Amino acid sequence: MAHYTLIARINTGDGRFPFANVQFSKNHRPIPIEGATYYLRPSSSGKRTPIKIGKDVSVAHTALIRMEDGQPLECIAALHAGPPSSISAAVPRKRVAEVAREYIERSKQKSRRTYLGYRVAVNLFVASCKKTYFDQICRDDMLDFLHDLRTRPSRETGQPIGESTVFNYFLKTMVFLNDRGIGKYVAREDWVQKKDWPVNVDKRNKNKKYATYTEQEVAAMIHVADSVEEALTRLLVGTGFRIGEAAVAEWMDINWEDKMVSVRFKPKFGFKPKDYEERTIAVSDTLLACLKKYRSKAPKEALIFPSPATRTVDKHLDRIINRLIDKANDAGYTVKKPKKPCHAFRVLYATRRHQHGVDIETLRQELGHSDITTTQIYLRSANTKSDRHRARINEADRFSLAATCKPFPRLAVNDPEHKEAIACIQ
Repeated sequence: MAHYTLIARINTGDGRFPFANVQFSKNHRPIPIEGATYYLRPSSSGKRTPIKIGKDVSVAHTALIRMEDGQPLECIAALHAGPPSSISAAVPRKRVAEVAREYIERSKQKSRRTYLGYRVAVNLFVASCKKTYFDQICRDDMLDFLHDLRTRPSRETGQPIGESTVFNYFLKTMVFLNDRGIGKYVAREDWVQKKDWPVNVDKRNKNKKYATYTEQEVAAMIHVADSVEEALTRLLVGTGFRIGEAAVAEWMDINWEDKMVSVRFKPKFGFKPKDYEERTIAVSDTLLACLKKYRSKAPKEALIFPSPATRTVDKHLDRIINRLIDKANDAGYTVKKPKKPCHAFRVLYATRRHQHGVDIETLRQELGHSDITTTQIYLRSANTKSDRHRARINEADRFSLAATCKPFPRLAVNDPEHKEAIACIQ
């Protein structure tokens, strides 16, 4: 099947009319260019003469989709002649399941986790939709799907799934529908409350979003850990790494002199930082000493925590932390086991650094968040009854004069020196 690229011919103002690729927004809609004429250029081998569509970017996008589906050029030209009903007989109709299957197949270019999220959301919509053909979908079908999501029982609890999960599933479905130009049937206020704009619905209850450990639990885990378990625990709680970032971390990512650890693109592992943001994190002497002791003779390009079986990327680091938690509980300590044991260290990292004076903007950069409101989800309120919190309050209310600060002498109004000082100021 032939593939096409949407391009635009623009006027640069100097007598030239070059072609430029049309950029797409995050929801896969083309960004219009003022005064441009749009073309479709075949990207396969052979003749690549651009096909002129016109000045309407929406018509050009529809033409791109239909040409990708293998429809003849005559059907594309009919877009300019009249409403869709005038060409409905010539255009083969596609079933909802067929369109969904094509979209899921194209979504494989996304990261594995993102692809799985889109696949689940789109399949749920297909199961909910009662229409046979895709062009029959209307506003009622989308609102019915929203109702199905809000009444859908969770596999774990049997209760209706949470509002944040509904938000994520419906948002991914909207991206799928917008890809075919019909997401406009549902307004934003239909599926997310206005008081939640522009923040995600799950950000209202910041202090209950993610599970974390207490300081005593981490101390107990380190006390019973072997060298690998201690190194992984200290790395996670000392850097705030996501589990995927820890899995692909290499010894070359550590700058021993500057005491920094980097998160970088790793094409050989198929890894890219979330939101495409590389970053560096300042780490403690304690963490560096632990890693040096654990490293032994590993080369610079080696993984810090390779899979024990294949010596490649270990995608199951949670297994190590779960085993360590069981070991601590068997030793007589009490350590709870969260659903995401590695991610719980990330929450503790954010809270401890913030409570020890790291400003929230620096913390946002070190955690790799694009929005500071996301960072706020990770922070926990301090224990207001603790001695440490009491000491911080006392320090905040303590004021002292600097050693060089001397009181200004009070002079009498009729004092000649006072009159001379006023005259100098004036």
